[in-house]
Amino acid sequence: MPSSSRRTLGLVAGAAIAAAAIFLLRGSNRAARTPAAAPADSAPAISATPSPPEARIFATIGDSGSRIEGIAVHDGKLYVADWKDGGVYRVDTGTGAVERVGQLPTKPGEALLGVATDSAGSVYVGAPATGLIYRIDAKRLGAADFKPRRDVEAFASGAAGANGLAFDANGHLWISGGEANAVYHVGPKGGKAKVFAKGYAMVSNDTTMPVRVYVTNGLGIDAAGNVYTGNTGTGEITRLQVKPGYELGAIATVAKDARLLGADGLLVDNAGNIWVSANFSNALARVSPAGEVTIVLHDSTASVLHFPAELKRVGQTFYLTNLNFTVGANAGTKYKGAQIAAVDVH
Repeated sequence: MPSSSRRTLGLVAGAAIAAAAIFLLRGSNRAARTPAAAPADSAPAISATPSPPEARIFATIGDSGSRIEGIAVHDGKLYVADWKDGGVYRVDTGTGAVERVGQLPTKPGEALLGVATDSAGSVYVGAPATGLIYRIDAKRLGAADFKPRRDVEAFASGAAGANGLAFDANGHLWISGGEANAVYHVGPKGGKAKVFAKGYAMVSNDTTMPVRVYVTNGLGIDAAGNVYTGNTGTGEITRLQVKPGYELGAIATVAKDARLLGADGLLVDNAGNIWVSANFSNALARVSPAGEVTIVLHDSTASVLHFPAELKRVGQTFYLTNLNFTVGANAGTKYKGAQIAAVDVH
């Protein structure tokens, strides 16, 4: 990262850290035809936050017309997809280097939400309008002769509102349906997605919240294979039990908290903690297995987090995409372009 960028980001990180301290004191795959390994988000637990986290803008994608939402990680590399033109980018978490490595056959400006990687490093991207999940084989990422019509396949179909994407330990792909109020799944060979659960989430009565329709936003999987989704409009985190044979079991509320309004990205660590990006208030939260909510970082000045969407973790660092919607705490902001924020949690 250039030294000038470090100086600038040091200032905005300071503002975010100060805000975080206040909240803390308040106290609270088509996996190359092989099964996937354990879910990428199942990193060791961070059981406590003894000091305020450090936050900064880590990378910028595309130009001022770019927009990103989903994010995936494989072998220390982050992957995002740009709504502007369907470009797929890879970001090195060690150096911050950004590289365009693919192109989706989507229309300019078409929304692209969830992004996932399988055990081989192939990239999957959800297109909510068509219900398609696109796949780019790991071997073709970054190829000089990359051609969207040849190198991108429609891996899965029928996932209306395709939003959060995550693979389980068996290489099964799970998909949240956003405003479709549904969860889908599809096996390692792809095909038509099956509805796992539908109509279990409630739409918020707050009609002033434009993102309240995303009642099954984000998706996380715990070590037992259970699936979690977040209700953006109500701040509710729901667990869906996955029984043998991919049968639906009990549906339970893990937490419902006003501080989780805007619940977007979800990931679950090995201890069962659910990490949540709350876009409406520019926050990173942790929900314990017992449902206790802790705000790890609240960026009240929107200096680093600007409507944070999906998130992934590498070591002690969480990487969050800034979707830059001007609602909630971001109503007065005018951010342009696409950024990935980094939050170091000690």
